[in-house]
Amino acid sequence: MKKTILGTFCVMTVLSVLMASCGGASTPKTSLKNSVDSVSYAYGVSMAEQGLVQFLEQTGVLQSTSNIEYDYQMKIAAADSTQKEVLQKEMTAKLDSMKKVNGPRLNEFLKGVKEAMNLDEKSPYAYGLSIGVQFSQQMLPQFNSMLFGTDSTQKISNDQVLAGLISTLKNQQLAISTTDANALVQKKIEEAQEAEQVRQEENLKVQYADSIAAGEAYMAENAKREGVVTLPSGLQYEILREGTGAVPADTDRVKVHYHGTLINGTVFDSSVNRGEPATFGVTQVIAGWTEALKLMPVGSKWRLYVPYNLAYGAQDRGTIKPFSNLIFDVELLGIEK
Repeated sequence: MKKTILGTFCVMTVLSVLMASCGGASTPKTSLKNSVDSVSYAYGVSMAEQGLVQFLEQTGVLQSTSNIEYDYQMKIAAADSTQKEVLQKEMTAKLDSMKKVNGPRLNEFLKGVKEAMNLDEKSPYAYGLSIGVQFSQQMLPQFNSMLFGTDSTQKISNDQVLAGLISTLKNQQLAISTTDANALVQKKIEEAQEAEQVRQEENLKVQYADSIAAGEAYMAENAKREGVVTLPSGLQYEILREGTGAVPADTDRVKVHYHGTLINGTVFDSSVNRGEPATFGVTQVIAGWTEALKLMPVGSKWRLYVPYNLAYGAQDRGTIKPFSNLIFDVELLGIEK
């Protein structure tokens, strides 16, 4: 049989160490009196042998003995006869010490396994046990991580989660209404997400400090040029051709030709190069574009100098790296009806 996770040698060694500490009294009597009993027993062996020990070690139910066994086997193989005996005793002592730690924990695990397996799968208690496990092992850890990130000083209160859950299920008077509870949870999640986004952006700003400084220097120098207008938002533009048509509003769709570059001249997008104008809503583009379009009469051609906070901010869009200032030649061809 192919071993999917652990090699046969390591698995059987670890299992023997663990099972020796469980006590024979807790193991049901083996019976292979018919084919059903035989395949049932074989299935139990197969489930345990194909990764269960590793799972228990990874989840922290058991402390791993695999590394101890492996390290000593390597040392013993290279040692002389005298050293072999000493190393064998050391290994045995460490494994015995591990048994004292793992034995009670394994017994608790097996108690839970046996209790769950003997339940009527449709009983209320079985459903409660299943949901409780999902709460403790998945939902609450995820909620903790979502709200508090890596801050180990804060943690959701299990007692208060149960208080809210039980009070609701029993139709008792609630300290927070269901509507307010949902709103509060959503608010806290959004606040946590915003805080995490700010934290990530601050880290990125350190990483891209040189690029940010280069962009700011470019905008400061560009503002000095004749014909360049700097708006309070930081958006800069110069008029290449003044149109005489209507000026778009937020609710309009516009048809434009554009050519976009980085401040170093690298082209990242161009309807001009594609030979086909683009059509989109005035508010469906980056903030710098929206602001400029609501000032441009149809027929105008402007060159926009867009600071990163009015462009794609901290997003990495391939050629457009985080905190990139952008330059666009924008020709407003018309307002679509």
